[in-house]
Amino acid sequence: MFLDGHRWRPTRQNEVGLVSNGACDRFMGKTRSALIIKLVIGGLIVVAVWWLVRCHCVSFKSLTPLALRDYIRSFGNFAVFAYIIAYVLNTISIMPPIAALSLAAGLAFGKVMGAIYLMIGAMIGTSATFITSRYFGRHFIENMLKGRFKGLDEKLGKKGFEAVLFFRLIPLVPYEALNYFAGLSRIKFRDYFLASFLGFIPGVIIAAFFGGSLGEIKNFKDLFAPKFLIAAALMAGIMMVPVFYQIIRKHKARLE
Repeated sequence: MFLDGHRWRPTRQNEVGLVSNGACDRFMGKTRSALIIKLVIGGLIVVAVWWLVRCHCVSFKSLTPLALRDYIRSFGNFAVFAYIIAYVLNTISIMPPIAALSLAAGLAFGKVMGAIYLMIGAMIGTSATFITSRYFGRHFIENMLKGRFKGLDEKLGKKGFEAVLFFRLIPLVPYEALNYFAGLSRIKFRDYFLASFLGFIPGVIIAAFFGGSLGEIKNFKDLFAPKFLIAAALMAGIMMVPVFYQIIRKHKARLE
């Protein structure tokens, strides 16, 4: 190529520009492909959940702890695997009955083993939810915020362990919502996993203990057995933790 009688030679700056433009085009192409893949997978998940409800494969009327216990036990030697898989899928799909399924662990496997299996299902389910949210939504959230709430996002990245542990112990934020929100934020998976594990311990033990105690009820008199009353009191207490926290917080605010 000639320009004003001279052969045009690409300068260092032009070469860098051409390389940058090519790299940018390749990056944008990969981004679009990744977005299309994510949308397709997300759409398939939504369709799958809709189909389960539409075909009446899942009957919400029978989703009680006792019905779930009988269903889980019907798998025989594979009951443990069936329970863990059901808990993981229930956690990811944000469909009921996560509370009933938690109590079913103690009913189906007893207090100790029920607590262990419940913890395994909860940790796998929350981890899968976090990873799904991080993979599908994090890039979108970054583009949407564009600097807004960036300070909060950075704080969560640094104080993720404390934030997740607080909301696990004091469930002011719904269980499923926290799983997905953590994945969308800068919270590190390591902090999320460890904080969730520690924060789940009280609730898992109490849920399995209460579920196991429900399985021991044979007649009306068993409702007044000391063991069941203790289990029921602990269950009621952990459910009231958010209410107690709000009361204490308001009282401190008045004193200040």
